[in-house]
Amino acid sequence: MMLNLEKTSATLCKVLRFVIAEQQYVANIDRLREIVLYRPSIPVPHSPPFLKGVIDLRGLVIPLIDMRERLGIPPAARSAPTHILVVGLGEMVAGLVVDHVRDVLQVDTDQFQIPDASEGCSSLCRGVCRIKDDLLLLIDLDAVLSAEERAGTEAQEILKNI
Repeated sequence: MMLNLEKTSATLCKVLRFVIAEQQYVANIDRLREIVLYRPSIPVPHSPPFLKGVIDLRGLVIPLIDMRERLGIPPAARSAPTHILVVGLGEMVAGLVVDHVRDVLQVDTDQFQIPDASEGCSSLCRGVCRIKDDLLLLIDLDAVLSAEERAGTEAQEILKNI
């Protein structure tokens, strides 16, 4: 379930705050299964650039999606510890690679503002809010993989065959 930012009454929700390239992001924790420390992955030949490989997580093989790549952030050396957010994306489970995890926040959905398309926010960005001095971008987990990628294009076929 994604945040409904169009509600008129205030609703509190829990979000996970994490960092990618020194920018703070949040995502609704409803789809979060667990957080694990980064581990080396096995590359998948002919995969799209955002698919960094697969890992075995207690017998479950999951694809790793590099959130830097998905957000259009240039690659850079990550500082330790790097984390993997294990999340449910539709019918599949995937690991989202982020620089590090900060905390869980309880946020009033009325605090989020939906940016204009002209502000250059990625389709992954569902809203923006300020907590104290921090500007947080809300990531839409439904948009991490496009409908085409989920429906059977190159990335989905690779993930299905793992």
